Amino acid sequence: MKPTIARNAAASLVAAAALALTGAGAANAAPAIPLNGGQEAPRPNNFGAHGSFSYEIDDDLNRFCYTLVVNDLSAPATAAHVHVAPRNTPGPVVIPLAVPSATDFSVSGCTTVNDEALLDAIAANPSAYYVNVHNANNQPGEIRGQLK
Repeated sequence: MKPTIARNAAASLVAAAALALTGAGAANAAPAIPLNGGQEAPRPNNFGAHGSFSYEIDDDLNRFCYTLVVNDLSAPATAAHVHVAPRNTPGPVVIPLAVPSATDFSVSGCTTVNDEALLDAIAANPSAYYVNVHNANNQPGEIRGQLK
């Protein structure tokens, strides 16, 4: 079995709780991944929203665990995803994330990813992926952050 590959990009109690629940330790800590409209492609209609994202990959259980904090969306969130694409470029969804229909929220969760190669690729080259949050005012996405 491969060792757990972990990325923990936030130093928050919510993230710590999510990591504790997964049973996996963080092998590498990094600053929180900032989310904002300036990173979104195409540019959103509103630049006031912001947030942060942290994640951990548990290769043994094929799980992608995350904490997403969002503030000041122009409309309630309709979806959030991890996409594959370089900075400033839109790309296809690779992992859907569960989010509430709200303009401000903090959510933690884990999703099983049946494609182990995808998890390995994210762990090997996280900057090739990004997370964003969609809503009715900005269907392509209102805020985005490139993984690290």
